Amino acid sequence: MAIWFRTHLRSISVRARTIQRVTQTILEQAGYPTAQLSLSLVGKTRMRSLNRKYRERDYPTDVLAFPMESMGEQQEIFLGDVVVCLPIAIEQASRFGNTANQEILRLLIHGTLHLLGYDHEQSPREATRMQRKERAIFQTLSPVPPLLASIG
Repeated sequence: MAIWFRTHLRSISVRARTIQRVTQTILEQAGYPTAQLSLSLVGKTRMRSLNRKYRERDYPTDVLAFPMESMGEQQEIFLGDVVVCLPIAIEQASRFGNTANQEILRLLIHGTLHLLGYDHEQSPREATRMQRKERAIFQTLSPVPPLLASIG
């Protein structure tokens, strides 16, 4: 197991070990306990740049996932990269009826499932399938542990 974790934020501090542990649990619940991924927490400027470069959408978004081209048949596969924009996650939490920690968890789950091939934009049926999986994994991690250390 390896979760490569990096934060690019100065004004928001997080509980890195807790985030890594939660991400590992997401992989286990999704059926990939030995899979590996990279997780980055970024601000709006960096997220806007990534979204513009890779999706041709000139605005910051809450989460992006960059899956590897092929997951292969290896036991310890590298799935790809998940990038979460913490300022957007914190801002949109109340809109979805979540705490900031719950919203960050929701985005970690969402991004990880994208790496595993789930795609809510593919069809309404696939969107329903992904939402069910997201809810099931979210329930296993409730109550949500504190992921944020401070917002300054």
